[in-house]
Amino acid sequence: MKITLERIDEHFGFKARAGNHEMVLDTATEIGGNDQGFRPMELMLISLAGCSAIDVVHILKKGKYLIHDYNAEVYAERREELPRIFSSIDMIITVDTDAPDTVLERAAKLTREKYCSAYAVLEASTSVTLKLVRDSH
Repeated sequence: MKITLERIDEHFGFKARAGNHEMVLDTATEIGGNDQGFRPMELMLISLAGCSAIDVVHILKKGKYLIHDYNAEVYAERREELPRIFSSIDMIITVDTDAPDTVLERAAKLTREKYCSAYAVLEASTSVTLKLVRDSH
């Protein structure tokens, strides 16, 4: 695995590349950035949500269940002292599927305890909760 990072402006703008994909990173205007991209800590939360999503969808697809809709919300608090790591992370995954509740519970457990590398990395330094709920629509 390899990424490259290059500075793209005279402030805090950077372009990250991995394979054929790229994204812009930046910081808030109040600390000198141009607010033109993701903050590094936001990317950590996006990684958590994405890693868990791939796991859950894979588990449901493997069981031949339909997935009509899927979304995740991640809420995080950061400590005040440096380094400003997360002090807590809560993720709520809502999925509209025909899978029974027992399958959803198993998918959440496997994501937390076995498959999601991002979950394991973040959980090593803070409290991470994952709640998987059925869409009520």
